[in-house]
Amino acid sequence: MSTEEIHCCRSSLLVSRSSLVQSDEMEAGSQIEAALDGHHAAANAAFARRDITAYQALFSSDLQYIQRNGITIDRRRLMQDVETQLSRRYHTESSFVREALDIDGGQVTETLLQTATVKASVLGFLRRTWRVQRHGLYTWAMEDGQWRIVRVRVLSETVESRWILGR
Repeated sequence: MSTEEIHCCRSSLLVSRSSLVQSDEMEAGSQIEAALDGHHAAANAAFARRDITAYQALFSSDLQYIQRNGITIDRRRLMQDVETQLSRRYHTESSFVREALDIDGGQVTETLLQTATVKASVLGFLRRTWRVQRHGLYTWAMEDGQWRIVRVRVLSETVESRWILGR
């Protein structure tokens, strides 16, 4: 075999190995993405049922939630805020677009654009509707065999609100 033929075969082998590694990474990424999609669906369902326990289970007990203003809150504080929201709302719609998924060792970070509409009632005749659009980084890690959110960094957030009088 000539030197040129050996070089050609080595290049083909390297390309094949690289393709296999990329294929394995893509398959693992797809499996992780599907698992996270399931967790997002579970979060929406828990929120719709007003099930704070199920919603809380998606977050690590060591959660760091970095708000848009730079203030970091823990899981206890986040759940207090969520519980307040759940007690007042009567309708919620939520969706997200995953812009990126970065797998780094044992952690996965999603870049998400979330949109939510929340309707709440005050005194039964005064209603308020919020439309929230949040862009953030959500870092997940495996804890006790489950993916849990360990860190959230809100990059931007816009909130629109309007009041409606009457039933």
